[in-house]
Amino acid sequence: MSNHRINRNLTKSSRGSKWYVLWPVWALCTILVSFSVFLLIREFRDDLPQKSDIPVLALAEGQNLHLDLHKLSSPQLHLFEASASRQKVKFLVQRTPDQIVHVAVASCKACYRDRGSHYARNGEMICGKCREAMIFESKGVPTSTNHCALVEVPHTESDGDVAVSVPDVFALAAKLPQ
Repeated sequence: MSNHRINRNLTKSSRGSKWYVLWPVWALCTILVSFSVFLLIREFRDDLPQKSDIPVLALAEGQNLHLDLHKLSSPQLHLFEASASRQKVKFLVQRTPDQIVHVAVASCKACYRDRGSHYARNGEMICGKCREAMIFESKGVPTSTNHCALVEVPHTESDGDVAVSVPDVFALAAKLPQ
């Protein structure tokens, strides 16, 4: 016989000692949670307002717009922001390929409530709600019900100059449904 004591191996409780055995379950849960977070972020990012690829030129308070017609190239869209009495309204000026100059409030009648999400992309004004290009509502030509129509602002063209009255822009913007 030997003098060595026989030690009993004490078994630990099975509650906390074998957590690593379930690593596939933890890995699967981590993957599912990560994928859910990715989908959630992507959905919210799609709803965020898009940024315009055209800079917005801010006019001084109450200043009317005067543009040289020779500086307006055919498909190019120009965005302006008029301000008066702490209110701001964006409007656009564009010369179409048929050399007609259009001036319009940078929003449509139907989606004016979502005007903060409208943006300009590739020479077109895009509705942030409908994700469609807005078209000019021409005098006498009815617009399609499937498209957002830009509210045109009266302007004057004389001696190679386009003049837009800021009070006219604010008057038309005030008529749009809030």
